[in-house]
Amino acid sequence: MLVVLICLIAMAICTGGKNNTGPVTGMKGDSVTLPCTFTPPDRFASSVTVLWMKGDPYTECTVFNHTRSLAAKSHVTNSVTVNEEDRYELIGNLTQGDASLRISDLQLNDTSDYFCHVHIKKRRRENVIQDVTTLRVVAPATILDLSAVTDDITGDTIVCRVEGEPPANITWIAPENSTVHEDSGGTTVTRVPGKYQTVGRFLDPTLRGTYGCVAVNEHGRDVRQILLGTAGFNYSNFIIGMFCLIPLIKFLLLLITGIILFIKIKD
Repeated sequence: MLVVLICLIAMAICTGGKNNTGPVTGMKGDSVTLPCTFTPPDRFASSVTVLWMKGDPYTECTVFNHTRSLAAKSHVTNSVTVNEEDRYELIGNLTQGDASLRISDLQLNDTSDYFCHVHIKKRRRENVIQDVTTLRVVAPATILDLSAVTDDITGDTIVCRVEGEPPANITWIAPENSTVHEDSGGTTVTRVPGKYQTVGRFLDPTLRGTYGCVAVNEHGRDVRQILLGTAGFNYSNFIIGMFCLIPLIKFLLLLITGIILFIKIKD
């Protein structure tokens, strides 16, 4: 909270500038660089502090805080006090006016506005520059789960849960190898807010056999299959039933054998 308060006070009383860079797009799991440039510090600067903030600069959302001391030219020191999840790295050269930040192992919830605040301290004055970058993280369509749910009222439902950005389109493949699109009757599609997920449901499938869920967006395609067995068929009950029939089968065999012997003896 103290860091944010210092940032807000500095923005209010010090001179500075504001830049808006273009949007940056990255793939989930990859790395991306957010640019931030400013006028390089001159020989009167004693330190440069870089604050990277996510979402809203007026709330406590600092993800990276780096200070570079320039007071003793022969003993330049660096200090990183905030590095959320240890995924951030300052790759720009501050003495050349570059405070660019690399984010590794991108996640979908990294999508946000990022604010770069550069504080250049000169004696009793401090210049503040703010740079704004919008980051959008995309991801290929990936099926997280495919399962069959049975309900006494609605019957069987096949559920396909998919992650992807932009949201994936879902297509079903029925046992007869026929294509059933997500907007067809008997299927529903819902988006899960804030989770970048799409849930497709195949309601009350009448055919028994293998069903396929196909998820597609502009970055990738994923397919998964599930076998929907015969309704009410239970292999364990079948095996138990067969064991119960063994005594009856033995009795019938003995009865038939006895009848055959009786007929031969009579003849």
